Amino acid sequence: MTEYKLAIDYNTDITISDIANERTLDVTSLKQDNPGAPVRKHVDHDEAEDERDGEIAAIEAFIAQHGVKRPTEEDFIPKKCSWGGKSKAQKLAENPAYIERRGRRRTTFSKDVTFVVVDGGEYKRAGRGRAKLGETRQTFTIHFSNVEKVSEGTFTSDYLQSLARV
Repeated sequence: MTEYKLAIDYNTDITISDIANERTLDVTSLKQDNPGAPVRKHVDHDEAEDERDGEIAAIEAFIAQHGVKRPTEEDFIPKKCSWGGKSKAQKLAENPAYIERRGRRRTTFSKDVTFVVVDGGEYKRAGRGRAKLGETRQTFTIHFSNVEKVSEGTFTSDYLQSLARV
């Protein structure tokens, strides 16, 4: 069994009020690994990173180079933000027939639309999902500008085939 001996050596000439009146506290002993070891600047790596010495040095260098000024009213005026190019009003002034288009250019101009055969050889636009029992479906290729025309009502196969062309 190991026995430890604790001995406290204190100076009776110093009172608590003397320590409280002193504005600085010596904490160098807390930053030593051993009582005889050299004093380290930081206790550990995390504390060193928390101080952000590099950032503070960069800020000090920037202030030394550029100086510090108080913000004026001009600093609070919103900056102009644009992606460049001309506005819609400028484009309309140049070309009165200008039409603003968004998105990708159309690469296919036809659409396959499914129809259901109705009595008498007429076709009606098919609903969503699977075909009902006994329902016959047929697909026609229609130009994209004519898709709205065939949304409601019944049509002949010749008329639907003619809608494939503009």
